Amino acid sequence: MKPLWEVVRDLEFAHQKGRLTPTFIDEYAVKHGERVSALYALCAKNFLEVEHEIGRNDHIARERTMGVDQRAVDRAMEEEARILHQELRSAREDGRPYALRKPGKNAQFIRKTGR
Repeated sequence: MKPLWEVVRDLEFAHQKGRLTPTFIDEYAVKHGERVSALYALCAKNFLEVEHEIGRNDHIARERTMGVDQRAVDRAMEEEARILHQELRSAREDGRPYALRKPGKNAQFIRKTGR
């Protein structure tokens, strides 16, 4: 086993040359008696991206292309904001702060009814 600084140096050198792949990590681990998971952890800790290799880490390539539907998130946030503003307006009309009108067992006041 090599000292930690030498392992990090080797990983950084391979990353700069564009050879930091899962096959390189496997061969390095066998050759130098390191654990594969420890080498991946060192890469992550030092912000070294392991290159995509066909058939080895296809899930990483898929994760980069997949993403969150931003429009759906925006719609959900707008709906939540609309509901919150509606509750705040109704609280203002009632004359009490919204925090005092919140429903639940810990509410300090009971909601006024329309009697």
